[in-house]
Amino acid sequence: MKIKSLSHAGLTVKNFDKAVKWWWDVFQFPLISESSLSAETLAGMKKLYNLKDGISVRFGFLRIPKGGILEIFEFSENEQPNHCWNRPGPTHVTLDASDVKGWYAKLAARTDIEILCEPTLKDGAWCFFFRDPDGNLIELIDLGFNYFAVRVLGGIAGFFMRKGKFKKYYR
Repeated sequence: MKIKSLSHAGLTVKNFDKAVKWWWDVFQFPLISESSLSAETLAGMKKLYNLKDGISVRFGFLRIPKGGILEIFEFSENEQPNHCWNRPGPTHVTLDASDVKGWYAKLAARTDIEILCEPTLKDGAWCFFFRDPDGNLIELIDLGFNYFAVRVLGGIAGFFMRKGKFKKYYR
């Protein structure tokens, strides 16, 4: 029994239709599935979604290249939580990209995107952060050589790190 990969990440959006169009327009992620959960279906999920009575949910899957999935949720009553880095919980979604500087120029020209920083080189990877029209925090990153290290050598590195430098976490 083992985990095979990260299946998907989810974001709450204010307007499902606008979000589908935005993610297609900006990144060419097609909608491949759409469903709704009625208030009756959600009655047993109040704790999971932290919902009031009578709320319904519309959600769908957007296909990201190489098999990734971004799930978007629209609640019939939106109460967006504040994005906060300094408390437990989701912080952002990162998309693996090439030509981060080119993406930065393209996205900075749009009026529906809040750019939060210019492309920065960190540990051999170029990245920058922005917010989508719903305020969700997104990072674009070009891992450069690190892509090979993480994707191909990551399993081997993880094995040796468990036995060495990070041994204290695996006792």
